Amino acid sequence: MIDTHCHLADKRFDKDREPAIERAHAAGVRAFVEIAYAPAIVERAHAIAARHPDLFLCVGVHPSEAGRVPDDYLETLRDHARHARVVAIGETGLDFYRDHAPREAQERWFRAQLALADEMGLPVVIHQRAALEETLTILEETRPAAAGVLHCFDDGPAAAERARALGFKLGIGGCVTYGHDALEAAVRSAPAEMLVLETDSPYLEPEPRSLRRNEPALLARVVARLCDLRGWSADEADRVTTANARALFRFPLADGA
Repeated sequence: MIDTHCHLADKRFDKDREPAIERAHAAGVRAFVEIAYAPAIVERAHAIAARHPDLFLCVGVHPSEAGRVPDDYLETLRDHARHARVVAIGETGLDFYRDHAPREAQERWFRAQLALADEMGLPVVIHQRAALEETLTILEETRPAAAGVLHCFDDGPAAAERARALGFKLGIGGCVTYGHDALEAAVRSAPAEMLVLETDSPYLEPEPRSLRRNEPALLARVVARLCDLRGWSADEADRVTTANARALFRFPLADGA
C-alpha cells in the first residue's frame, strides 16, 4: 500500500513518530507522501524524509494558510519543488467551511500553485471543503498538465466523472468507512485507475474510530471497505491502488523495495 496523504510532521506524532512509521511498515505500507502544506512544516518534513527513503514530499500552501503566507513565498516554494524527494504541489484548493483565510487569497494561491505545478511538471494535491463547484470550475479552466488527486474525496459519481475528465485520481481514506451513500456510489462506479489510498493522518481515523488519532497503519481499514465496495481481494486493492499512486507521483521505488 501507499499512503498518498499523511501529516507525520504533525505534533501529535512527536512522542511516537518512529514507532508509527514502523507500525505502518508492518501493516504493509511501502511508501508515504508527507504533506508540507505551510512554510513552517517544510523543514520538519524534510528531516523526516532524510531518515526514511520511502517518504516523499508534497509542498504547498493550504487554503486555510493562504491569508498568512506572503506572496513572495512563491519563489521559496519553487525552490522546494525542485528537491528530488518532492513529488507534488499542495495541498492547495479552496476551503469555505470556515473563514480561516479570505476567499480572494485562497484563489490567488490556488491559481499560483496550479501554475507552479505546470512549470515544474508535477501533479497537484487538491483540498476542497464546502467549495466543490468552485474548485472543479478552476481545475476545468486551468486543466493541470500532470493532473493530480482530489484529496479526501467525499462526493458522488458526478464529481468523480468531472475528475476523470481532468485525468485526476480520487483520494480514498477514512471517509469511505463512515457510511456516505454518494461516496460509496462513486467508489463503486469510478474506473479502477482513478483510486488511490490515503489516511490524512492524524485526521479522519477510519471506523471503528477510537477518537484519538489516525495513523498510516490504519490504511488497512480503508482497504477493507474498498474491497467490500468493489468486490476486490486485499491483494487486488493493494496492487491497483499502488500502481495508480506510482503512475501519478512517479515514485523512484524499485519493484519489491
